Amino acid sequence: MKKLLILPIFILLISCSSESREGGDIPPPPPPPEPPKLTTLIAPANQTECLDGEDVEFSWNASDNTDSYTVIVKNLLTNTESSNLTTTSTKATIKLEVGQPYSWYVISSNSDSTQTATSATWKFYLKGEQTSNYAPFPADIVSPKSESTVSKGVVKLEWSGSDANASDNLTYDIYLGKSNPPTASIKSNHTSSSLNHTISESGTYYWKIITKDNQGSNSDSGVSMFKVE
Repeated sequence: MKKLLILPIFILLISCSSESREGGDIPPPPPPPEPPKLTTLIAPANQTECLDGEDVEFSWNASDNTDSYTVIVKNLLTNTESSNLTTTSTKATIKLEVGQPYSWYVISSNSDSTQTATSATWKFYLKGEQTSNYAPFPADIVSPKSESTVSKGVVKLEWSGSDANASDNLTYDIYLGKSNPPTASIKSNHTSSSLNHTISESGTYYWKIITKDNQGSNSDSGVSMFKVE
């Protein structure tokens, strides 16, 4: 009786195994789509004065594995986005306020991929009718990076400054402290774009750069934060 009960189960197992072999191998999944590549910007050129007029033409090179581009334009005085436009072309005309400094970059996207690629960021001034001198571009904080952590001791502060007026001489006032925004200047009229500063207490620190030119104009980098342990 025991043999009779075991035999049908054994036959069933063989039958299932045969059916699996007859179905063939399962094909491998298709490879994931190639992510888009970053584009290179063309115009408006970096750190220049843009031509007169509200309508600014932006252009960039086509990038591989890309089917759309998003152009991000930011007003550097108000620190707000002036435009966020998506297009399938490599050109876009955007209306902006004259006499203002702007930054811009392009994000490459592919509808078959969740990944994107972001270009370099360029800056320009849009000319105003009665402007003879443009304020310096707000400095870009380089190091310490925002929300990073550094060790106590000598901390190297680094930034990048620029001006559309090539003949202007730039100096920097560096503000650093535990209050946000920082109100105490640790160095004024500094001519270099880096400064070694000793910090002996742990905590959260805020810092910013005021960039000044020899025409009496200035710009504010905005506040960046880092922690000291």
